[in-house]
Amino acid sequence: WKAHDYCRGQVDPQSLTVDKSIVDEISTLYQKVASLEEENNELRTRCLTLENIKDDNKRFQCFTGLPNYATFKALFDYLDSVALQKKKNWRGSEMESKLPSAGNRGAEAKLTLEEEFFMVLTCLRCGLTLADLALRNNLCESTVSRIFTTWINLLYFHLKELCQMPEYCDDLGKAEQFSKFPDLRVIVDCTEIFTQKPSSLKPNKEIYSNYKSHTTFKFLVAINACAAIVYVSRGWGGRTSDRYITANSVDFIVQLEEGDEVMADKGFDISDILGDCGVKVTIPNFKGQGRSQLKEGEGKRSEKIAEARIHVERAIQRIKTYRILDREVRLSTAHLAEQIFTVCAYLVNFQTPILK
Repeated sequence: WKAHDYCRGQVDPQSLTVDKSIVDEISTLYQKVASLEEENNELRTRCLTLENIKDDNKRFQCFTGLPNYATFKALFDYLDSVALQKKKNWRGSEMESKLPSAGNRGAEAKLTLEEEFFMVLTCLRCGLTLADLALRNNLCESTVSRIFTTWINLLYFHLKELCQMPEYCDDLGKAEQFSKFPDLRVIVDCTEIFTQKPSSLKPNKEIYSNYKSHTTFKFLVAINACAAIVYVSRGWGGRTSDRYITANSVDFIVQLEEGDEVMADKGFDISDILGDCGVKVTIPNFKGQGRSQLKEGEGKRSEKIAEARIHVERAIQRIKTYRILDREVRLSTAHLAEQIFTVCAYLVNFQTPILK
């Protein structure tokens, strides 16, 4: 018996020769793949992502409303310390604990918490739709909706707590424009955002605004003598008067102290409401009936009030730069209207100051 090495055999050298056309074709394919990878990397740099714009302050402000990434990071770190480690998913009043902490978010989470926060800010600032955000972030619309609802509720509660009316405004922080009013605590005004018209007559009547000739939600906004937004009321129907909203904003009134001064427009006839608390209400003079014009002293006083009061309108104007407020609030998301407006309002405090 003779041993044979069956693993060895005769090899035809010709069979090892690869046709030159195949080599050329493979080489061409490699070049195309390299070109596509380069093109893909270039396209990635054009996407609206946190990583792409964090170092460009101008673009960062344009897409988030915050002046730079450092401000974004400081706010995120604050939220992380007080809320995100216990963050839950909110669906209206319902809470689910699918994302109980930053360290246990599940394999299905495609975005980091920072990226989620960035996505929500771009939604508020640019007015992006859920479908748009889903496409940009390679998520389904239901996931984007859940993330947005979670964050808007979280921001609503914690920004409200962070920006609540301070007991006093340090004289060093007061704007020079308010120097003529040493006891000034807040300046108040109301503003409205459009909402879809309800099909039912009664709800439509309650939120229809004669001033805007449209169905609206109405909010009371207050700034302090440092020109910071320190109070945003709950949402009311557009039909509600400024006086009624102020009188029923109990959480606002209880923060005022005897000797404080509240400045408002002519429509805020609230002297009797706040007078019982020892709070002075300052509003411009008006002619009333039987007079053709104001007296000289009244005119000068009204001018000084107008010069100070205009800054609450400037603050409200900044709130309206969040383009999510440009369009009508859908009835399906009306339950989030108050949270969205309040969050947009308090985010203004993180922008460059209105006054120096």
